[in-house]
Amino acid sequence: MFLQAQLDNIMLSKTSYKHSSISTWDVPLESNKFPGIDSIKFFDQSGYALCDLELQYADSNNAYINSNREKQGIYMPWIELDNKVTGAHINHSWIMERKGYSGEALDQLTAWSKSYPLFYKISKLVPKWGIDISFDYVDIEGNVMELFHYEWDSHILDEVLETKQKIEKIIFETDWNDFAQMKLRRKSEWNGLDFIAQSKWTTEVLDLPPENFKLIPWNID
Repeated sequence: MFLQAQLDNIMLSKTSYKHSSISTWDVPLESNKFPGIDSIKFFDQSGYALCDLELQYADSNNAYINSNREKQGIYMPWIELDNKVTGAHINHSWIMERKGYSGEALDQLTAWSKSYPLFYKISKLVPKWGIDISFDYVDIEGNVMELFHYEWDSHILDEVLETKQKIEKIIFETDWNDFAQMKLRRKSEWNGLDFIAQSKWTTEVLDLPPENFKLIPWNID
């Protein structure tokens, strides 16, 4: 099922993907053979990309996995847009999850962690959920800019769902080509600012709370 909105010849669609309330994977790997240190190489501390060992647990738990550029993880399509060659268009738009571990899966990881402490990075992961969307803009005059970017993560699912609802309301009620013309008229206020400052300028114009990401992945007992 799709929710669609026609905005100045921009056809936006919301997919039927939703965050899961299940926060952990509990099914262990079929083999108790140590998977090797390389299986946690390139562990992503603050994002949603899964290392090889996490992908093995994803497979054991029949999880949905998708590619986000060179990364793999629980990246579910969120807002989609018909093909555009000019004007406002979506760069990326994701519903995201990062699982923790429980049950037999946690027992398995804990056993390995006692001999290979690096594995505590995974066994002690705190689950999180998030949303991430980026609108870009280009036109025939050569103007190009990130129009709107918003990422919001939390270890509490209800907080993410509440923020997601606010963002969807703005996305479907905003005329993004008009918004782009406003930004161009006011470019002296944001042009030249760094990425974080430009995003802050845009969220303030849209009366949104600041972005929230780069969460601490572990709690110390």
